[in-house]
Order: sequence, then C-alpha cells, then structure tokens
Amino acid sequence: MEKIHRINWIDNLKGIGIIFIIFGHSISCPDFLIDYFFSFHVPLFFFIGGMNFSSSLLEDFNLFLKKRIKRLLIPYIFFNMLSYGFWVLRIKFFDAPQEVPVLRPLLGILYGNGHDKWLVHNEPLWFFICLFTTQLLLFLILKFFRTNKKIVFILCICAITGYLDSRYLKIRFPWGIDIALTAVVFSGIGYILKAHLETIKRIYHPLLLIFVLFLNLFVAFLNGKIDMNYNRYNNIFLFYIGAFSGIFFWMGISMFIGNVNALKYIGNNSLSIFTLHIPVLLVVVKLMMIFGIPYAMQENNIAFMFIHTFFSIVMIIPLNYILNKYVPLLAGREK
Repeated sequence: MEKIHRINWIDNLKGIGIIFIIFGHSISCPDFLIDYFFSFHVPLFFFIGGMNFSSSLLEDFNLFLKKRIKRLLIPYIFFNMLSYGFWVLRIKFFDAPQEVPVLRPLLGILYGNGHDKWLVHNEPLWFFICLFTTQLLLFLILKFFRTNKKIVFILCICAITGYLDSRYLKIRFPWGIDIALTAVVFSGIGYILKAHLETIKRIYHPLLLIFVLFLNLFVAFLNGKIDMNYNRYNNIFLFYIGAFSGIFFWMGISMFIGNVNALKYIGNNSLSIFTLHIPVLLVVVKLMMIFGIPYAMQENNIAFMFIHTFFSIVMIIPLNYILNKYVPLLAGREK
C-alpha cells in the first residue's frame, strides 16, 4: 500500500508542477505570479528526476543510457520536429512573424539550448535535453561517491561552479551542460531525500507548511524572476532558498491531498503535456480571439490564466491518447 501511495503523491506533485508551468507561460499570467512560479517550478522537475532515479541503474551504464535515450532524447527530437513543423505552417499560412531564419531552430535542436530563440518554435523543450545531461551527471556522482556526505559535498561544488558559470561566462554550452551544474543539485537532493520520506511526512505540520509558503513567497518576490533556461538566478542564495521552499511546500501539499484523479492523470502524462502546451496555448488564444475575446483582454488576467490552462490540457488529452496508443516510444513510454 505504501508503494501505491507514494506513486500517487508524486503524480500529484508532477501534476501541480505542470499546471504551474502552463500558468507561467500563459500570456494571462501577471508578472508577480511569474516571479513566484519561476522560483521553483523547473527546479521541482529536476528534483523529481532525482527522486525517481533508481540506484539499480548504477550497476549498468548501458541500460541506464538506453532508458534515458528512450525516455528523454527520442521525445525531445520528435516533439521538436512536430513543433518546428507547426511553427513553419504558422509563418507560411497564418502570417505569424518569422523571428529567426528558418534553419536556425533546426540547428537549435542539435545545440540543445532554449535561449536567444534557438528553440523559438517551442522554447521549453530545452528542459528535456538538459534533464538528460543532468541525469548523466547525477549517474557519475552517484557511481563514484557512494555516501551522502560525499554526494552533498560534490553537489556543493556543482552549485558553486554553476553559479560562477552563470555569472562570468558569456558562452552557453551545448545540451544545457552549464545549466546541469545547477540542476543536478536539485536532482541529487531529491535522490537523497527519497530514502527519508517517512521522516519527512512526520515532520510536516500545517504551521510548518504555512511558514515555508510565506518563505517561498517572500524570497521569490525579493529575488525577482529567475529563469534556468537563461541561466539567470539573480541572488544565488535566494534562488536556492526560494526553489527548495517552493518544492517542499508543494511536496507536502501533494502528500496530504491524497489521490486526486485529475492531478494523477496530468502527472502521469506530464511529458506530453509539457512538450505540447506551448503550441496548444497559441491555438487556445487564437480561438478565443476568433470567438470575440480580444488579445488585450486575455493578457495579464488571472481568470484567463486558468481558462487557457484548462482548455490547453483538454486539447492535449486526445493527442496524448493517440501518442500513448499508437506511438508510445515517441512519447517517452515503453512499447
């Protein structure tokens, strides 16, 4: 029973994270909420990646690599090409602005970075290639440093190196290698904490959750908008405090709310929803304009933020069904 419960709350957490990702990318999301969501929603998924990392894979690198290619690289390529085709069609037939030369996004897919419009067709896809790199780095750390003290020490070195890179280097490395130095901190802590979940559940208390929430809000607004895609963290100490406080608050909420079918579905299908939400959001906004709701009315409007997110997920459901039923490998699932 414990195993089932654990899976349920992790799906809750992933579902909440995906909803916040869509919120943050909606044109309706106000700036103050963008600051809040961006303070932790991407670190949350690196954290979950660490929690889901199986120590059994450390004994077989080839098996580990094969699984990560299937889970991350194949969907990365597929959804990039799908989004690229949609982007070209919008330019050719719907008068969408062509912000970069048509070949630049194709090079961006190989480059594996979302900044400077390299992935203009679907910028959030940078996360998947970076997660692949992060998982490789986590594998190496766990393979050669077996005690928690040594792992934490190496994670601190990664955090310092990642900060120095973000602050002083003006170049961006392929496949999110530079971002992975920061991302692996969350993955590593997630991996360590999964062995202590029962203890964590016991220390969670409503008053503690309230404190952590206010800490997250205060730090998020104090530090301003951070963006891992652009390797921008502002104050690095506030960044880690804000990210971990947001993660731990919503982790506690996910444990307490029990089995929520809607969140479970979203969490279990997070990859497809994550990869498709940007082009689908564009469609949702355009459809609302066709039905008489002007663009200006949809901007910076919390009500429309919820509406955009709801209809985006609803529109992705049939696409997700087709992918899972007929081409599961392209959606990161086993055949």
